[in-house]
Amino acid sequence: MAYEETPYSIPEPSPWWLRGLAIFMSIMCIGMLAQVVSGLLTPVYLDLMPDEYSDIEPFPKDGTQEEIDNWTANEIFWSQTIDYVNGLENMLFYSAIYGIILFFIGLISIPVLWSGNRDLGLKITSIWFVIYVISQIHLISMLYLDVGFYPDYDFGAEAGGRSIPNFIESISLLVSIVQILFCNTILFAFLALVYSKTKTRANFDIPSGFHKSPPSQD
Repeated sequence: MAYEETPYSIPEPSPWWLRGLAIFMSIMCIGMLAQVVSGLLTPVYLDLMPDEYSDIEPFPKDGTQEEIDNWTANEIFWSQTIDYVNGLENMLFYSAIYGIILFFIGLISIPVLWSGNRDLGLKITSIWFVIYVISQIHLISMLYLDVGFYPDYDFGAEAGGRSIPNFIESISLLVSIVQILFCNTILFAFLALVYSKTKTRANFDIPSGFHKSPPSQD
């Protein structure tokens, strides 16, 4: 008794995997545009802040010693704050640059992905992802190494001195590292899933024992 192999054809990948990635990239482009606006406008806003505390509150020349001490403490606090925000301008500049690059790369990928051009679309998206990860690591490194996550306030010996800023700095660094690892792992998994689901597979024949050849007419 002879058996006949039944042709088996794997269906084409759904185009909505690439279109879904295109929709995702459009959302990320909006986020990058917001990053650019923030990186460009924040320094302008910071420049409007007065550098001297005396511009906010005049020195109490005829005040009591307690009022003078309070003004001096506030002046030190304000000076430390201004030094910190001025140190952020370099990081904000790079944030805007990365935002512009990622915005345009993402913008290019959207029509390519939507049209179904898998190879080119995924290459552009992969480049976007690599630059995105690099930008996060670079910006976090600049923030931590240059100015810190928190101004270096000294709250005095009775309030623990700099222990509070140092604690906040450590927690902020840990949270940032976890956030980068978690978010980028999810993005990588999503891209890997799209790569897998949109891969064109070759047709092949599967021998089937349930399909017998028709009986001979002889």
